[in-house]
Amino acid sequence: MFEIDHLMIEVGDPLKVANNVAERLGLPFAWPLMKKDEYTSIGVNFGDINIEFINFRVRFGIEGTAFRGFSGIAFKAADSLEESIKRLNASEISYRIGEECQAHTTLPIEENQVFPTVFLVKYHFDTSGWIERLKNEFAECSGGKFHIGRFKSLSINQRAPANLADKFQINVGDKNQIFFESRIGDNAVISDLIENLEIIIA
Repeated sequence: MFEIDHLMIEVGDPLKVANNVAERLGLPFAWPLMKKDEYTSIGVNFGDINIEFINFRVRFGIEGTAFRGFSGIAFKAADSLEESIKRLNASEISYRIGEECQAHTTLPIEENQVFPTVFLVKYHFDTSGWIERLKNEFAECSGGKFHIGRFKSLSINQRAPANLADKFQINVGDKNQIFFESRIGDNAVISDLIENLEIIIA
């Protein structure tokens, strides 16, 4: 099964929205503002996963396509890209090459069948140092103001094809929700911070 790497939130002003999220939750950034021809992006560190705030000019290789709020779920391609493609083919899961650049390649998955967009990301560099830094910075902030612990699960409010659900960590629910453990046993529901995504800490 593929593991979640990060969630993607489409916004008009990534820096402004990410700053608001990081400040309200007391969380560090996963990466600074990056500006490319295709998009502008910044990430917030939620511990086990990152949440990316992005403004597309070219979305996965397609111009003129944009959404608002929570719109993408990135999964790690732990194996080589070739091995990951073999696994997709064996499960009869459709895909295409979205973006190819020096840092990574993305593969949108069954994009006509499910939304938010599910995609694989294969990094073309050693991520171990970056992952260790993220882990340490998240530990230093003790999960932020809401004491966020381990990532538990993700639910989306749209049914996914069975072959997709078998390979990817996606549950189906009444809302788009991300669930985290609480480090101190408190419960919190944050529904007014990220458009189209509710954060549950329990």
